[in-house]
Amino acid sequence: MPQLVPCESALDQRLRRAAMDEAQHLAAEIHDGVGQELTGISLMLSALRRVPRAQHRDIQEPLEQICGLVVQAMVSCRRLSEGFGGFLVREHGLTAALLHFASQFDDGTTRVQFRGRDVPTDWLDEITAHQLFGIGREAIFNAFRHSRGRTIQVTCDYAEGTIHLIIEDDGVGLLDTSNREHGIGRSIMEFRASSIGARLSFAEIPSGGLRVQCSLDCSPHNN
Repeated sequence: MPQLVPCESALDQRLRRAAMDEAQHLAAEIHDGVGQELTGISLMLSALRRVPRAQHRDIQEPLEQICGLVVQAMVSCRRLSEGFGGFLVREHGLTAALLHFASQFDDGTTRVQFRGRDVPTDWLDEITAHQLFGIGREAIFNAFRHSRGRTIQVTCDYAEGTIHLIIEDDGVGLLDTSNREHGIGRSIMEFRASSIGARLSFAEIPSGGLRVQCSLDCSPHNN
């Protein structure tokens, strides 16, 4: 099995499983509850915009802005449910889940490059894969939101019994840990890495930007 921290007990494993199940339940509520309600609101707004009495510019412009905000909220709900729920990891594996999540941030301003191979299924249990995905998700989101870079490169690969997850950007460099939001994000990644015995590092790239690398020593185990 993946080399977990030596002090982890059966109780620790059950607590981690319970926390993951709770996150998946919450994500399902967001996707199937809030997400569907926002979809209904969006459809009603679209219908309202076609009503003859709503064709005046003073009405159309605010409706258009509201529609845009609702769509953005729907996108955020999808990212939250897919990112925190673990559905992508469970259904498609670690590499495919990271590829799908990273591709959502490829827009006209930021370009996302992805390199990776499918990690052998007998290298990772579900909880460990979920924690690695959580580290990658946090690093990708931070790079997109805070780095001010134009390119994010995500690598998920393995060699000689070690999984390597690397997220690089060409932005401003090391996160400002005095910023509360940045500090929390980094602490979460460090906690996830520690819980599975992975090595996590943050380093500035000489040409500009930040490199976040998580490495985990694994060996095949019987399912």
